[in-house]
Amino acid sequence: MEKNVSKVGCIFIPVTDVKRSTDWYMRMFDMETIEILDYRAGLAFPNRETLVLLWKVAKPQTVEFDTGFNKMPYYNFNSYDIHDTYQQLKAKGATVSEIHEMPEYRFFEAFDPDSNPVSIVEETQESPYFVHKQKYRKHT
Repeated sequence: MEKNVSKVGCIFIPVTDVKRSTDWYMRMFDMETIEILDYRAGLAFPNRETLVLLWKVAKPQTVEFDTGFNKMPYYNFNSYDIHDTYQQLKAKGATVSEIHEMPEYRFFEAFDPDSNPVSIVEETQESPYFVHKQKYRKHT
């Protein structure tokens, strides 16, 4: 039987200025442009299927939810070398948090022009998700 649903196709991020945010996401993550309209921009990581749609809103809106003891992002971007990704984003001028290290993962936040936290995560070998994510890693 063929799978009807197989992956997340798109992540929507609220932004107040489509052009400014498009420029930032393209510069920070080397994303490709699918389309740019007045009210939205469609972007993709190079050679990847999942899209990021930046959608124009009148005022900044949250991209996190409250778990009762901390805030969790609705999405995150994967890294296979958190320290390299961190240095690259800092060199490109991103505002970033410190790197947080746990046994199962490492992460930090980069903040887009609307102060949306973009969580960047690297799974460690201690993570139950590590082996699964390694299947999709492109080795170059």
